[in-house]
Amino acid sequence: MKLRFKTLVCSVAAVLASLAGVAAKAQGPDTYPSKPIRVVVPYTPGGVSDTVTRLMMKHLGERLNNPIVVDNQSGANGQIGSAAVARSAPDGYTLLVVVAAHAINPSLYPKMTYAPLQDLTGVSMFGHIPLLFVSSAQLPPTTLKEFVTWAKANPKNAMIASSGSGSGAHLAAELFADTAGMSMVHIPYKGIAPALPDLFSGQIAGIFDSVQTMMPHVKAGKLRALAMTSAKRWPAAPDVPTMAEQGYPEMTGGSWIGLLAPAKVPQPILEKLSAEMQKVVDTPEVHEKLIGYGIDPVGGKPAQFNEFMGREAKRWAAVVQKAGIKLE
Repeated sequence: MKLRFKTLVCSVAAVLASLAGVAAKAQGPDTYPSKPIRVVVPYTPGGVSDTVTRLMMKHLGERLNNPIVVDNQSGANGQIGSAAVARSAPDGYTLLVVVAAHAINPSLYPKMTYAPLQDLTGVSMFGHIPLLFVSSAQLPPTTLKEFVTWAKANPKNAMIASSGSGSGAHLAAELFADTAGMSMVHIPYKGIAPALPDLFSGQIAGIFDSVQTMMPHVKAGKLRALAMTSAKRWPAAPDVPTMAEQGYPEMTGGSWIGLLAPAKVPQPILEKLSAEMQKVVDTPEVHEKLIGYGIDPVGGKPAQFNEFMGREAKRWAAVVQKAGIKLE
């Protein structure tokens, strides 16, 4: 009887061990993915981040031969959707697309419900999003140097708009003012559209925003393009010099967009997703469309993305602290 019981126990243990092995194998890169993947965009539908995500996920789903569902969960500058993914099962079936706010938020919000750089990990960066600095055509400056000189002479009129306090455009303006040694009056708007009439009239002196948003107004003669924050001149604005060309290398950068996963997703799955995303980024059709959206395609491995986000967090935390920006 004892022998039979011992044999039964051994058999059960063997079955459990076998099932555990099957489960582990099911999470491996050879069998992943085996069901639909959900990708959360923590912003409203129709924006650039949403549009780019749907483009990238369409191609990624085709490469993985697996459905990918895009789920918009907006609110709190990306925190609501991001927190939901941070708390999700780390199995590779719930992913997140973020922009630069992901690395900036920890320095802006003291009471976050998750730790962005610890609870989430990089998969692949889609690309960098350089910013274009424009000034009102109603004001005297026609170059960046002239703008700085004018702003120093007219500090009360050096009003720089942004799409909201703590936004990438706001922090870029703060960094620019500090780097150039000039005063700046920050005027936050609820988005870019409400700021445009004041820019056109000259009530607002300038703004940092995406090249695809601002260049049509530059071509219409309502705004002047003074500088790009890209590392090199942008294809859609080849006549606009970079910030670095004009003596401000600290201003190279801007926003970015990329794919994340919960921190404990197995490394082989992260590597598989990253490798496939690189192939998507390198696809001529996708590459061309990203450039058209004002995005410099990048790709890269998870470790590279994590290192980049860490540097960005430190960079913008210093700007936030120096400018005394606090959000609740």
